Amino acid sequence: MAITRSLTHVCYDHYELKTYEKLFNCDGCKMKGFGERYTCNLCGHELHKECRHPKSEVSHENFGGSIFTFLDKPFTRSGKKNRREFSKCCDACGKDICGFNYHCEEDNLDLHPCCRKLEKKLVIDDTIFDLETKVSSKCGKCRKKKISSDEKNVQGWSYVSQCRKYHFHVYCITEMVHEAYMKHGDLALENMDLRDLVSYNRNIEGGNTFLTTIKSIIKILLSALLGDPTMLFSNFAVEMIWRGM
Repeated sequence: MAITRSLTHVCYDHYELKTYEKLFNCDGCKMKGFGERYTCNLCGHELHKECRHPKSEVSHENFGGSIFTFLDKPFTRSGKKNRREFSKCCDACGKDICGFNYHCEEDNLDLHPCCRKLEKKLVIDDTIFDLETKVSSKCGKCRKKKISSDEKNVQGWSYVSQCRKYHFHVYCITEMVHEAYMKHGDLALENMDLRDLVSYNRNIEGGNTFLTTIKSIIKILLSALLGDPTMLFSNFAVEMIWRGM
């Protein structure tokens, strides 16, 4: 049972499923969400559906044999000037674990609730994509193989097409959303900058097919990462993103 608290009450009994076509900050995992969310009628706290109904134990095909336990608090450590800082990052997207999470103690692995839902294999416009933990090519967004080479040394998950034409870090898709949100607030999805992906297209044959495939990739990844499966059945968010080009 996932419980969040305001200063005056426990929210659990007051959540109602609502839908707004705008971004929100999940009060559970502290990540961005879009569309469907559970909202506390008393204080306005909001949760992804996955964070409202977490499972006590889960697994993922990318970590065969690893069992993850749900935790409602992040791991922290003493940082500079004795300030508490987050000490774990998600092994899928590479971002800090700041709230609700799934943790495997035995293998020291961590996942955001929404990242845990990423599918191992996707078929997009007749192109098969595999969710890989190690890659040999560079991401079409950041032009790197690994997310970071600092002390975190995060490899991060990537969706790579079996034809090897397409490769995108899960992290880079989430960063595109974050950057747009910091600049444009609730209008972030209308103003996401996809020019880097378009420039990546210059050396790939079949430009129109590429752009169509990228739109489909964004739709599916945003659906999972923002915790809103309804985006799979509507072109609303993707078309808003695409207009920014």
